[in-house]
Amino acid sequence: MRRYLLASTVLVLLGTSYLIGEGDQGNTTPAGKAYRFEKLADGVYFATGTGAMTTMSNGLVIVNTDHTMLVDTSVTPAAARALVAQIKNEITPRPIKYVFNSHYHFDHAHGNQIFGDEVEIIGHEYIRKMHLTNVLQQRTNRSFTEGLPSQVAQMKQRIAQTTDAKERATLEASLGVTEAHWKATQEVVVKPPNVTFTDQMVIHKGGREVRVLFLGRGHTGGDTMVFLPAERILFTGDFFEGRPGAGVLSYLGDSFIDEWPASLERMKALDFDVIVPGHGAPFRERNQIDDFQSYLRDFWRQATALRAQGLTAPQAIEKMDMSKHIPAYGPRTGRPDARAVLRAFELLQIQMPM
Repeated sequence: MRRYLLASTVLVLLGTSYLIGEGDQGNTTPAGKAYRFEKLADGVYFATGTGAMTTMSNGLVIVNTDHTMLVDTSVTPAAARALVAQIKNEITPRPIKYVFNSHYHFDHAHGNQIFGDEVEIIGHEYIRKMHLTNVLQQRTNRSFTEGLPSQVAQMKQRIAQTTDAKERATLEASLGVTEAHWKATQEVVVKPPNVTFTDQMVIHKGGREVRVLFLGRGHTGGDTMVFLPAERILFTGDFFEGRPGAGVLSYLGDSFIDEWPASLERMKALDFDVIVPGHGAPFRERNQIDDFQSYLRDFWRQATALRAQGLTAPQAIEKMDMSKHIPAYGPRTGRPDARAVLRAFELLQIQMPM
């Protein structure tokens, strides 16, 4: 889940890349294809969006001797169908028999419904629990989808006003992607995992070992790591995000901020070389884990202190200063995400009612 609201008018009018995550960086995919693939190891491919369609998150494709595994199913059934079609056409015709959900958020699991019951959809028991609630009305889902109609209206207004042909073409392309995404969200029927685990699961299938791990609460209450020990590749979803040479802050709005650093410490103990994040791009710099732990600890410390002083969450948003983390995460980091502060105050209220 990206940290900032997708409803930002300025970013929408600049184009679609921010709306769909990091998928269009360095894109060499032919026009019209929703995804591009990067080979990470024999039979292991990173999947990310190109900008031709709203995909919003990354995936991992694992090709085994007689079947295929897919980690995360994207943001809508339409995006999932596009991903599956490209896998078949560009990577392998071997059927997808196993799907993994890294967590319950819409941008990683709302393609589940395209898979029949013969496909094992694997996720932590918390993911199934959340998917069986009215998760479409949960505030995180609403915060990223309710603004879509207004985005469409704003882009139409700009198209009507502009006299610049290049700007018009950019806006019309963005409008087409956003309208298609809004339509695609109307098709979503949340389908929970049909195979769940609590701590870990090890799958030996098709000549490959896959470890499915829960290392503790962090981004959500059921973050699922998919670890390929032989290939030394770890898919982290939004539990830990990044890209080569630059950190990426995960969304904190549903997180367990105080527990997250310890969970990340357990991740450090795994023997991996490559991190494949839910947003960003595959990278190797372990120091980014330290940076994120530092951010989380500082965030929790400041939120705790301000609440103890009697401040409300809206007041704390104005007081919190995260500027020391700008070197790791960029200039927008100085002010905290309001949804993250609200979440911190919710957790503190449970721990220390006032």
